[in-house]
Amino acid sequence: MIRYFLAFSIFFVSCKKTNIEASFYYWKTKFNLSQTEKKILKELNTKALYVRFFDVDISEESGKPLPVAVLEGVDSIPRNINCIPVVFITNRTFLNLNKGQVALLAKNSVSKINSIKNNYAELQFDCDWSGKTKENYFFFLEEVKKLIPKDVMLTCTIRLHQVKYTFKTGVPPASRGMLMFYNMGDLGNINGENSIYSSKIAEKYTSFLKTYELPLDMALPIFKWYVHYRNNSVAGLITKNEMPKINDTILFSQQENNTKFNVKTDHLENGIFYKKGDVLKYETISKEQLIEAAELLQQNLKKEDRKIVFYDLDENNINYYEKETFEKVVAGFN
Repeated sequence: MIRYFLAFSIFFVSCKKTNIEASFYYWKTKFNLSQTEKKILKELNTKALYVRFFDVDISEESGKPLPVAVLEGVDSIPRNINCIPVVFITNRTFLNLNKGQVALLAKNSVSKINSIKNNYAELQFDCDWSGKTKENYFFFLEEVKKLIPKDVMLTCTIRLHQVKYTFKTGVPPASRGMLMFYNMGDLGNINGENSIYSSKIAEKYTSFLKTYELPLDMALPIFKWYVHYRNNSVAGLITKNEMPKINDTILFSQQENNTKFNVKTDHLENGIFYKKGDVLKYETISKEQLIEAAELLQQNLKKEDRKIVFYDLDENNINYYEKETFEKVVAGFN
């Protein structure tokens, strides 16, 4: 009887269905959903949005950390959506602060968040910390925990290198991590692999996921960009509303496979200056690659409840994929 009960218990646990939620990051300075964006949220029964409230960076004038590009229009977030504030903080912000300044930054950050929205169940910080900033960043998170209600879950973003090299970067004092499963390649290499996603590069890190100390949610890329090169060096990234009129044959010529383009003449477009001889490299992730990335993660993750969060909610990104693609990605984690 005991043997039968144990066998039944193991069977029950192994067959227990996990709860996987589909969500999105909203990464704009003004909250305003288009009809396309509203439609996909409804179709996927999205319950939460990770909404960027502001960035924090060191002011060039004062040398102090200040909020940048603060979100407008938060009141227009649908009532049926759980709004999760996200604050991006540059790594350099933590480089030269003392403990008192870090504590003040935590206090000012929470105060600024609360001035935008003071009722939230989760709060997330996004920082690509390093070995040099680890101590200050982790102290910052500890200070934030003292300033928010105990029932608010503190989460933070995690990069692949931080999963593999925990002996250098440590594990942040948060309740959960959000693994950013993108931006893997070398942007500086004009002839390199897709810098957004590469299965070859990803496989160098995924085996470390099961032993990572924090429970993990997953952020997957659905964005696109042009990497702008000048004299074989990165001049910038061109995204969203800055996209060039790449089919204008007076301004651009195709180099190869519809992924690289030469600038034919000096011109200014959407606030970006293009110089003759510059090269634009188009990068995105196909629906096949998106599904492949999900499958690769699923093979290397503990089976547990988690959110699958797509970066980012924008109709120019949404229109590139069918609803079934998102559903297939999410279903793969069950």
